[in-house]
Parts: sequence; structure tokens; C-alpha cells
Amino acid sequence: MTDSHNKESRTDEGRRNFLLLVPLGIFAAVAGTLLTAAFRFLHPHVTTTDAKWTDVAPLSDLKGERPLMRSIVAEHDVGWASTREEHFVYVLPEKNHQVLSSVCPHEGCNVSWRDDTNGFFCPCHDSYFAADGSRISGPARRGLDPLPTRTENGVLQVQYRTFANNTEERIVRG
Repeated sequence: MTDSHNKESRTDEGRRNFLLLVPLGIFAAVAGTLLTAAFRFLHPHVTTTDAKWTDVAPLSDLKGERPLMRSIVAEHDVGWASTREEHFVYVLPEKNHQVLSSVCPHEGCNVSWRDDTNGFFCPCHDSYFAADGSRISGPARRGLDPLPTRTENGVLQVQYRTFANNTEERIVRG
């Protein structure tokens, strides 16, 4: 009788240990998942060098003496998230189809072209830029940001990038 009692006692002890380890295992799995997600959120993998090429317009549509505003939709990858955003750019047909960001380098407002001054104007803080995007006056510390371009099958393409605001240097942001 004592031998079977010892067996039952050891079986009960094994069950108790198992029932104690199950919640601890579940807690460890949940904590590990949360820590992994927090780490990936706080330290995302940013891809700035692998920017995708986005179509601007066929070269045959980009003619004239003044900058042409175009809307593009660029895909941005940050960490594990991917978003598509609309941006405005200016194409300079007389400057070998150079493309400028429409974002003012001061505080990020969109600039507009003014025929009366033959230049760009930022309505937020009165920065003025020449027809080639160089800074003329105002609080902006540099000219409009040029973007990398290429021609593929007769279509002008651009790699859209964002830059740090209110700096003299062009610092690409993620």
C-alpha cells in the first residue's frame, strides 16, 4: 500500500510542477513577444539607400521655359511598415529635366512658382528661391532640394527623398 501511495504522491507532485510551469511558459512567451515588438518599434530598419524609382512624366510632356509642377506617389518603407504618399515636385525642363522637391527647407511647407518674380516662394515664412531652386532670401538656410533622376523608356523617374529641415547641409531623412 505504501508503494502505491508513493507512486500517487510522485504523480501528484509531477502534475503540480507541470501546472506551475505552464503559466510561467505562457508568461515568458508573451513577454518575449512584447519585448521583440518594442525593440523593432524603437529601432526600425530604415531603408534610405534603396529608394524606389517613381515615374514623373514622359519626357515629351516636359517642355517649356518655366518649372513644371508634378504630383508623384512614392512608397516609403520604415521598419516593417510601407506607406504610399503623394508628393509634389518641380521639373526644370531647361536644366536637363532636373527635379526639385517642392518642400521648403526651412519648415517643410510647399513652395509655389510665381510668374511675376520668376521664382519660387514659400507662403509660410516668406522664403524666396531662384528659378534654379537656389536660395535668394528668407529664413530658409539652403536652396530647394534636388532629387536623383533617371530616364527609363522615355519617362523621367525620380527617387523621392526627404531632408532635414532648417539646416545648411542636405541631410537625407529616413
